[in-house]
Amino acid sequence: MARVTAFVTVLVFGVLFAGPAWAQTTTPPPGPSLNPPQNQSLGDDARQRVIIFVVVVVLFAIVWYGRRVRKKRQKAS
Repeated sequence: MARVTAFVTVLVFGVLFAGPAWAQTTTPPPGPSLNPPQNQSLGDDARQRVIIFVVVVVLFAIVWYGRRVRKKRQKAS
């Protein structure tokens, strides 16, 4: 049993720490990139989210201000 455990341990370490034996050494021909590099500036998706957030905050402020004014008018009457 100890020999089997030692063999499996050596086999696992050999597989984990072995270099890429069957890796290609030549570079593939250039072609279209499926994953284009990310731009550091805000992406279109992030920019859209920021714009939507600003619009929601402005609309919320308008509703809050309108209700506040209407409540004050009702108290005055």
